[in-house]
Amino acid sequence: MKTIFDYTLSSITRYGYKNLALMVIFAFLVFLMSCAMMITNSLNKEYKLISKDFPELLVQKNIGGRNVPINASDMDTFWDYPSISSIEGRVWGQYYFERNQIYLTIFGIKTFTDYYMDDIKKVAENFPEGENLMVASPEVLKFFKDDIYVYGGIPFFTPDNSLIKVSVGGEFKFKNALENADIIMLDENVTRKILGLSDDFYTDFVIRVLNHEEVDLTADKIRISNPTLKVITKDEMLRQYQLLYDYKSGWFLMLLMISFVTYAIILYDKASGLRSEERREIGILKALGWEISHIIRYKLLEASIMSVLAFLVGLIAAIFFVYGLNAPFLIRIFSGYDELKPSFELMFSVDFRLIALLFFTTVPLYIAVCIIPAWKVASWDAGEVLR
Repeated sequence: MKTIFDYTLSSITRYGYKNLALMVIFAFLVFLMSCAMMITNSLNKEYKLISKDFPELLVQKNIGGRNVPINASDMDTFWDYPSISSIEGRVWGQYYFERNQIYLTIFGIKTFTDYYMDDIKKVAENFPEGENLMVASPEVLKFFKDDIYVYGGIPFFTPDNSLIKVSVGGEFKFKNALENADIIMLDENVTRKILGLSDDFYTDFVIRVLNHEEVDLTADKIRISNPTLKVITKDEMLRQYQLLYDYKSGWFLMLLMISFVTYAIILYDKASGLRSEERREIGILKALGWEISHIIRYKLLEASIMSVLAFLVGLIAAIFFVYGLNAPFLIRIFSGYDELKPSFELMFSVDFRLIALLFFTTVPLYIAVCIIPAWKVASWDAGEVLR
């Protein structure tokens, strides 16, 4: 066995450049497929973490197919529903920073308000009311560092073109990276001025329902009582996220298909037969007294060393690329391409079942297509092979 192992190592180095090229292609395909799986897995974990804080019901006002601010009086009648435990009006909106050419979410907070998200509630507990202050993640503050240095804060424009300068009141890191890269929290009154929202109006309302079994029934009651109100349940919100996620994962699916097709071409090439020098080598080995089982073991060892080594190189490179470098370029397929969008870190998440699946769909196939042609040639007579 030791002789076969030594001979296998010498054989791999003897066909150095050819084997190296094959291993590089194999490792690159494993790298691409591993990246796709890891990014998908990481974002899946991120969405699941965010969805835990989703409210049972989200109520918006929709007139003529577009959302409009909703009056607090529209929600008064729903306080009488026994299934509802709280109704919370939210003031938020997308704000476009013209100079930076970027959209971010500004969220109005008020002290002693029981927000449905624990992260926002923590910030609101210590937030000084009535002051032009903002709290954002370190990523967002870093993105606006030039404005903060030059203006002493971030300038916002109201609908009547008035300028409001908001100073940095502190920084806060959300539990998930997607929100870290998107939300700026301001005093609720300041947010109203920036969005042009009067005191009695809110962007939307979130409703807590005591019994989960009554969520759909409560949603239907609200829809029937006021047809201009658009009610979205937590399950519907999750489905919408999933649809968006599935749409974007289609790009990854295409990438995976290209990888698998390339891999299939390599396998087909290997399975179609041995190169002339490989056939000659097997013929010489048989002439020297090697049996079929020795040749099979030699080819099995050679294919195993090359494929496992290439698999590990591709996998380690993918882990470093995704979690060490944050998957540059590939992550934009999911987050959207915007050079100025603050980056967010992918959550570390390795699914060993998917890695095992990838291993067993690549390595054994490669080993099989290496052994089968060698076995066919080895079963011939040595003289016939050499001719």
